[in-house]
Amino acid sequence: MYINPYSQINNSQGLWLRANFHTHAGTGKNTCGTHEIDEVVASYKEAGYGLLTISNHDLFSDVGEYAKKHDIVLINGFEYSSTPHMLCIGNTSVLSGTHQQVIDECLEQGGFVILCHPNWIHKEYWPWKDIDATCGYTGIEIYNGVIFRLSGSGLATDTWDYLLSQGKLVWGFANDDFHRWFDMAKGWNMIFTPSEGHQDIKESIRNGWFYASTGLFLNEFIFDRDTILITASSKDNYVKNYEYVFIGQDRKVLDKQMGESGKYKMSGNELYVRVQVISEHGAMLWTQPIYRSEMFRRP
Repeated sequence: MYINPYSQINNSQGLWLRANFHTHAGTGKNTCGTHEIDEVVASYKEAGYGLLTISNHDLFSDVGEYAKKHDIVLINGFEYSSTPHMLCIGNTSVLSGTHQQVIDECLEQGGFVILCHPNWIHKEYWPWKDIDATCGYTGIEIYNGVIFRLSGSGLATDTWDYLLSQGKLVWGFANDDFHRWFDMAKGWNMIFTPSEGHQDIKESIRNGWFYASTGLFLNEFIFDRDTILITASSKDNYVKNYEYVFIGQDRKVLDKQMGESGKYKMSGNELYVRVQVISEHGAMLWTQPIYRSEMFRRP
């Protein structure tokens, strides 16, 4: 049986929140978070975001007061900075210990964990053997905007497909990793949630009710029996044609189409199918995978 993580979106009442979970602010001049939290939160709100996490290195920044001032949902968290890095989101304190101990404690506190920039500096900054030995995380950054001005690659769909091909139910996230103003709004997550409540948002994340993007918006995603139908667009753009790439196990390109929508008929042998959409100006969108329930497990 194939599971479509977007099936509830078409049948439920709710709202979409544009979110960035990787944001450094308020730690002082010449640090990663050189800009004040007030300024950063206000700027993300003005840019159309509805959800933000201030995730400073090994520092828990309680941002409850800022949410009242800026009319934006703020979820607390921090970046665990023992190499390789992780984001702890929705927990209640800074955590220390081994990677696995921190993940376990974050989950105990009601949060979730995203593995950061898997290809920073070099391929497998997050070694695949170490990810294989790690459990309890929700997803990985398949796109990290700041890495493109540092070293290595900000893309990590290779790691994502490696994990999915093992039947590990791992979601793909896109984050800015904001340090300076020029890092802002490079990548984001569009989350469908029943409400702006933290518990609803975290449950939507756990269910995969979101997609990752660097500039495209998902208009439609339907899985009817054995066929995927998807349409995407740029905001206020007259361009209608986009490239739709359907990707399966071991990164195999199952189909590639150019047009106003993408359509793929499943053969029934696919372990999973995820869709990547690319615009004429290079903006991208990644859906979470449709997957065979009996073959997948949480990591």
